[in-house]
Formats: sequence, C-alpha cells, structure tokens
Amino acid sequence: MSARYLPGGDLAAELAASVGPAAKARVLLVAAAGLRLAPLYVAAVVGVSLGIDAFAGPQGRAGIVAANSTNVANLEQHRVWTLFTSAFVLGGGVEPVQVVALLLLTGAAELVWGRRRLAEVFLLTHVIASCLVYAVLRVGLQHGWLDQEVARAADVGTSYGAHAVAAALACSLPVRRTRRVLVPAVLLLVVLPFADSRTFTSLGHLLSTLIGLLAGWQLRHRPLAGRLRRPGAQRTDRPARYVFGTAQQAQDALVFVLHLREQQLIRLDDAVVAWSDVPGAGGGRPYRMHELQTRDLGVLDGALAGAAWGIVIGTLAGWPTAGMAVGAVAAAAVAGVHDAGLSDAVVEQAARGVPAGGAVLVLLTSPADQPRIAAVLSRAGGVPRDPAG
Repeated sequence: MSARYLPGGDLAAELAASVGPAAKARVLLVAAAGLRLAPLYVAAVVGVSLGIDAFAGPQGRAGIVAANSTNVANLEQHRVWTLFTSAFVLGGGVEPVQVVALLLLTGAAELVWGRRRLAEVFLLTHVIASCLVYAVLRVGLQHGWLDQEVARAADVGTSYGAHAVAAALACSLPVRRTRRVLVPAVLLLVVLPFADSRTFTSLGHLLSTLIGLLAGWQLRHRPLAGRLRRPGAQRTDRPARYVFGTAQQAQDALVFVLHLREQQLIRLDDAVVAWSDVPGAGGGRPYRMHELQTRDLGVLDGALAGAAWGIVIGTLAGWPTAGMAVGAVAAAAVAGVHDAGLSDAVVEQAARGVPAGGAVLVLLTSPADQPRIAAVLSRAGGVPRDPAG
C-alpha cells in the first residue's frame, strides 16, 4: 500500500513537504499539541510513584510493588487487578531519563496511530505478555525447573507495553527503509539480553516485542480489522463494485478510499481487491483469483488472536496454557468460516467476468457516501459495475 495511508503517512508527507528545520519543527509542534493519552499516562505513572514515596516510604513501596506484581503468587490467587495496576507502578523511584523516553515513545505512537490504537497496543500487550510469562513460570515451578522464590518476584512497570509500542512503531512506520533498519534493531535489543541472562523479565521483553511486531504488521495490512461493531442485519451499507485495468490501479484506488475513511469523510465497513493471474506464455495455466482483504483475519491470524485472548481468560480461570490452546483452536476455526464484512460469495460474484490482469474493488459502504467515492474512483480509472453484472 501507499505510504500515505500507512499509520503516520499524513505526518510523514507533511514533514517531507516542509522546507527547512524550522518548518519541520513547526509541523511536529502542531501535531504534538494534540497529544492527550501519552502525557496523561506518563503523568499518572509519575504521580503514583511520587505519591508512594511521599506517603508510604521505601518499606511501603515494597509492599505496594508486591501487591501489584503480576507474579505467580498473585495470579494464582486470582488477583486479576494486577494485570492492569502493574502498568502504573514502578519498582523504584522516578528516573527522569526513563520518563522522558517513555513520553517520547508513547507520544510518537499517538501521533502515528491515534489514541485508540496506542491504548490497545500498550495495554493489551502488557496484559497478554504478563499472562504468557505467568504461564511459563508456572510450568517451570510445577516441574521444579525454577526456584520457588520466583513465584513472589516483583514484576511491575511500563517496560512490557513500551517494548510492544516500540516494536509496533518500527513495523508500521510509513517509510520502508526505516522499517528495514528498525525492525532488526528492536529484535536484537531483546534477543541478546534474553540469550545472556534468560530471566523472566528478559523473556517478558522478548514476548512483548514479538507481540508488538505482530500488531504493527496488522496495522499495515488489516487497516479495518476490529472496527465493525454492528450486526449485518442492522447495517444499511451496500456493496459497490469498480473495475480497474490492473491490480495495481485497484490497490492505489483502495488507498484513496482508506484515506477518506481515516479522515472520517466516509463510512467504510470493508474493502476487498480481487484480481486474477495474467495468463502465461503458453496460455495453458488456469487463472487463479487473489484477494487483498482489509478486515477478515486468516486462520493463522485468528489462531494468534485466539491464543492471546485464551491465555488471558485461562489465567483468570487458573489454566493459562489450556486457555491458550483452546482459544487458538476455536478462533482459527471461526476465522476460517466467518466473514466479518464482505462475504466471499459477494466478492466472487463481483470478480466474475473480470479479464485476466484486471481487478475489481468491492466496497461495503453507506449509499449516502457512494457518490463521493464514485467521483474519487472515476478519477483513479475505476469503472462502476452493476451488482448483477
């Protein structure tokens, strides 16, 4: 997809159009003035830590850290609140360098993704990574591979969420050359410490980074995933079909439509590009249809999402590994048969009759928005196609 639509693409385009350091700084300052969630979260973390120092002292801090740690002892007692409160409690005092780094990291993520995506990546990864570490430690303790003191080890702080946000940013930035450098870098920063020490903290950082990379990939390749809230029977949206001469033209047109959706100029519930193979030199190879989905998860995507939610629910029930396995299998099965937006039958019907090398763009959108979409797509080379055609 075009870099303009990728998360942060608008900001990157505006920075590229600015001439000189002063102009670029003004663009960044204007964008930073709209930050809300990142500074609020950092202020909450700092406020909690300063409040503990002021009213509880060192001994009180140790007790608060122990009560809010996502360790085996707490989670086995179903103290589920620790999965959330641990993200606001620091093991030590406030360190200015770490606070500034956290503010810059979460602020950059909010600029690129928006508040909702920042909250999802940070908080969900913190919870899921904590549950994964708990499952690993519990197995190790049950088989005698780990010392029993590990069950009460302190496990609080912002590092799980921060590692996930950094990895997701590296994978979702709109500049490909930057992604090629940053993705290996964030992996090395967690793989090397884990290979050297193999502590549960380094394991948590590794798992958080891997989850963050998956989240960043999802942001780039499934831009509408998770946004459909209304049941199909309650939707007034109708499929619209546009035929293009090449698959690249259809994909470029999809970028324009997604950009309108991101600016909230239209409502878009789903979009699919379908195209067929260009016949080979011999002409004997059968055509094969391809699809570019913006919403539906594949079986592997569903298994990963189901495993993540399964281990969280399993942790609450006291069976984290069983919950992960059941969640992965169930979600993979559902993903294999369920269409969240446009059904396979609608896409297949729209693709019939499209010549080899051509493509069709199918949009699930409000009838009120279709004239605006038609005007945009006609300039991009799209030809409207009758639903029955």
